Amino acid sequence: QFNPQPTVTPDVRTRESVRLRWFQEHLSNQINSGPLSGTPHFDEALLANWNPRAAFSARTPWDNVAGSMPLSGSAGGPWFFGAYTRDLFDQDVSWQEQTPVVSGGRSRGNPFGPPQEGRDRIILFEVPRDSTGVVSIGQFQHAPLSDLVWHPSFAVGNSLADPRLGTGALTRTVPPTESEDSLNYGGFHENDLGWSSDFQRSAGKSEWATTARALLGDAPETGNLVYDLSFEANHALWDRYFLSTGTTEEKQSFLVNPAGHPLPNGRMRLAPGAENASAEDLADFHRAAGLLMLDGAFNVNSTRVEAWKALLGSTRLAGFAGKNETPFPRTVADPAESWTNSESADDDDAWSGYRSLDPSEIDSLARAIVEQVKLRGPFVSLADFVNRRLADDETGRMGALEAAIRAANLNSSLIADYPLDNSRPLPDYQHPDNLPDATRFEQTLKPDSKAWGVPGWLTQADVLQVIGPALSARSDSFVIRAYGDAVDASGSITARAWCEAVVQRMPEPVAPDDTGINPRDPGDDGDFGRKFVVASFRWLHPEEL
Repeated sequence: QFNPQPTVTPDVRTRESVRLRWFQEHLSNQINSGPLSGTPHFDEALLANWNPRAAFSARTPWDNVAGSMPLSGSAGGPWFFGAYTRDLFDQDVSWQEQTPVVSGGRSRGNPFGPPQEGRDRIILFEVPRDSTGVVSIGQFQHAPLSDLVWHPSFAVGNSLADPRLGTGALTRTVPPTESEDSLNYGGFHENDLGWSSDFQRSAGKSEWATTARALLGDAPETGNLVYDLSFEANHALWDRYFLSTGTTEEKQSFLVNPAGHPLPNGRMRLAPGAENASAEDLADFHRAAGLLMLDGAFNVNSTRVEAWKALLGSTRLAGFAGKNETPFPRTVADPAESWTNSESADDDDAWSGYRSLDPSEIDSLARAIVEQVKLRGPFVSLADFVNRRLADDETGRMGALEAAIRAANLNSSLIADYPLDNSRPLPDYQHPDNLPDATRFEQTLKPDSKAWGVPGWLTQADVLQVIGPALSARSDSFVIRAYGDAVDASGSITARAWCEAVVQRMPEPVAPDDTGINPRDPGDDGDFGRKFVVASFRWLHPEEL
C-alpha cells in the first residue's frame, strides 16, 4: 500500500491494443493469417498507401482481410487488415520487448518495428516556418489533407495509383462497387463490407455496414470517402494556383528594387504595366497572377536531355550537399545530413536526412524523363504532367516523374534492404464473413519497397518541390515569321521581304470583364483571350532563312 513495486511482469496476453504494422511482422501473426498465411499480405508501404497521421481508422470494403475465426462463437484469432494490426501472443510483443529504449535522455520508439531496432529520430513531415516560407506547390506534400487512414501520407505532388482501385479500374479515381446499392452508400454497404452469420458477432446482415456509416457521420451516403486523393488534389492545385511567394513587406521591397530585393521565388518579375502596383495588390489572392510573370519557365514537354539535366541540377550549388551532389530535401528547414543511394539504407541520414543525386543519377533521371515525355506527351497542363493517366496500362499506375525515378533505379538501396513483394496479386478465398472479395487491396499496385517515403527515398513530390515553381506546360512567347513580295503587271516578282517578330502572351484579356481579370465572354464568339504584345521585330536577310 506504500510505494508498491511491481515484482511480476504482466503476461503478454493481458495486452490488448493495436499498433502500426511493422516492416517485418513477428512470426505468430504471420502463421495465424489463415488462408493468407505464407503470402505477403503484411507487406505494406505505410507512407505511400496509408496515412499514419490520420485521426480515424476503420476497415473499408477494399481492405485485404486475413486471419482465422471459428464458424460460431466469439473466440479465435483476430482479422488482420489495414495499416494497423492487433497482436497475437508472441514474445516479440511482450511487455519487455515493447518498452521504449532510453537513448540520449529520450525514450526512443520505432513506428516500423520493435523499439530496439529504432533510430534516435525519423523525420517524415515538415511544418512551414517563416524562415523558409512556402515557395512551391510541391511543399504541400506535407499537408495533412485527410483524417482518414486509407489516404496517402504525401498526397500533393505524388501520383501513385491507389491500390484500392484494382488493376482493371485505373481509368477511375473511385474504386468499383459490387452493386447499385453499394454505389449509393459509397461502398459502405453489406454487399461489400460483409456480415457475420453468427449472432454473437452481428445482430443482422446490415449491422456492420450501418455502424460503419454512422462512425463516418453518414458521409458515405452523400459522397465517396475512398478515392484517389493524390490525383484529385493534383488536378485541383497545379493548374489553378500559383505561389507569388513573400510577405507583404517583402513584396514592398521588391516593388522598390526588384533586382536588389527579389521575391523568395527569384524567377518572379513584374508584368509590364504593373510598375504602379502596391504590395497589397501583389498579395491579393485574385489579382497577383495578373501582376507577376515567370522568367524562364521550363516547358515540361521538352525532349532535350541536356535541358532536363540543367533544370534538375539547378540547385547543385545551393549549399545543402557536396559540390558534386544535387539536393532534393524533403524538409527544407534545417535538414540533417545528405544521403545518397550508394550509402547503406541503415544509415541514420537515410531516415532523418535528405536525398542527394550525383551527376550520373541526374543524367539517368533526365533520360528517363525524356522517355516518359515521348511516351505520354504532349502534356496539356501541369496537372496532366504531374498525375498518372486515367488508363488501364503502365501510364495509369503512376505519373511521368515517378515512372522516371523508378526506371532510373534511384531508390535501389532502400528497395534491396526493405523489399515489398508486389510481383503478383494475393489469392482470393471464401471468407466466412460474406465478403465478395477478401483481397481487393491490389498487391501489384503497391510500391516495391516498404520504405517508400522515408527521407532517403526520392519521390516525385521531392523533385517537384524543387523544380515545380519553374514548370509550365506551354510557352507564352512565340516566334512568327512572315513573307511578302511585289509583282509587276506580268506577274514577275520585283521585290521580296522577310520579317520576324517575337510575340508574348500577357495576363490582360483583350476584352476584360468588370473585374479586369478574366475575358468578358470566355469561349464565345469574339473572345480573343489574353493580349499579345510584340516583344521584338526585325527584317531578315535571305541567308538567315
